[in-house]
Amino acid sequence: MLSKTPSPGLPLSGVKVLDATSNIAGPFSGAVLADLGAEVIKIEIPTGDPARAMFPIDGDRSAYFHVVNRNKTGVIIDFKSKEGQSRLGSMLDECDVFLTNFLPERLQTLGLTSQELRAKRPRLIFGNLSSYGAEGPDKAAPGYDATVQARTGIMHVTGEPDGEPVRAGVSVLDIGGGMWLAIGVLAALIRRERTGEGSVVETSLFETGALWVSYHLSANQLTGQASVRSGAGHPAFSPYGLFATSSGTLCIGVGNDNIFAKLCGLINRKDLVQDIRFLTNSDRVTNALILKVEIEKSLANKDAVYWGQVLGSGGVPADRVSLPEELFHDSQAQAVGILLDYPDTTTQVQLIPGLPLRFDGERPPIRLPAPHLK
Repeated sequence: MLSKTPSPGLPLSGVKVLDATSNIAGPFSGAVLADLGAEVIKIEIPTGDPARAMFPIDGDRSAYFHVVNRNKTGVIIDFKSKEGQSRLGSMLDECDVFLTNFLPERLQTLGLTSQELRAKRPRLIFGNLSSYGAEGPDKAAPGYDATVQARTGIMHVTGEPDGEPVRAGVSVLDIGGGMWLAIGVLAALIRRERTGEGSVVETSLFETGALWVSYHLSANQLTGQASVRSGAGHPAFSPYGLFATSSGTLCIGVGNDNIFAKLCGLINRKDLVQDIRFLTNSDRVTNALILKVEIEKSLANKDAVYWGQVLGSGGVPADRVSLPEELFHDSQAQAVGILLDYPDTTTQVQLIPGLPLRFDGERPPIRLPAPHLK
């Protein structure tokens, strides 16, 4: 029998999910559904999810494992044994959603292909997240966030113009792929309410990466030019990116002429608005390096904290570059309540960001810590 984790009042209360995924992307999808109130049971093989060993480790868990497996309970199942297969079958009979990130060959070996599952359980929603997609020459190829960032061009457009391609500083494909799988499951649940039928929901890191570079693909078709790295800036806007101050680095984003005029007024450089080199956004993109020098001359007399406050209050998107851990003391993070208490006295992890969603003013809580391997 599936365990019962009460989550009254949350949107997915009453929905039962078996999460047989591992590493980061698939488990994050299960965590999203769990945060939203679903009863999610994490299924692991006897040796455990490899994410348990990702640095830094915390006993039989890790920093990553805490994040992507909160609000779940856990069981160990040996998929190769008859007992394990029988137990999994019984659990599948009782659940609404089954999540995997198995390669096609393993799904077939275990008798867990979408065709086999749906034939026996027509109301089941089967979600599978792969590296490169369910079809094509690379469907069985392994892949991690960084390797697929390389394949889809994300790595090429990340980094300084005169530097080497680099991986984005957060796992954009893992977290993004997990989000897409969760979104697909939510849509499938609504469809099932109308039709009574389950669905096969599929996504991949590769497809997520292709979507993330949409701008670059569109721009290439318009200009015929290859995509380039823009550092912290953006090829479509100027001024946009990092600017030095007397102390600390400021990030400024100017998306139109009106904001540019506000910026120039606030830094006492109204002359820049009428400068022929900076009249339009296209002019400013062409002369971005020259404009950066002019702006930094005016920012040099105050620090990034000061300018962030002045520009922000004046209608110009701007903020200082901070460390992630500064969020622990960030007044805005405290005001919106994005950091939630982690209900586990056996770990030093005390706060974890919740979902960036609120329902009627309430953010879904973290009700359970990530399970130990037992």
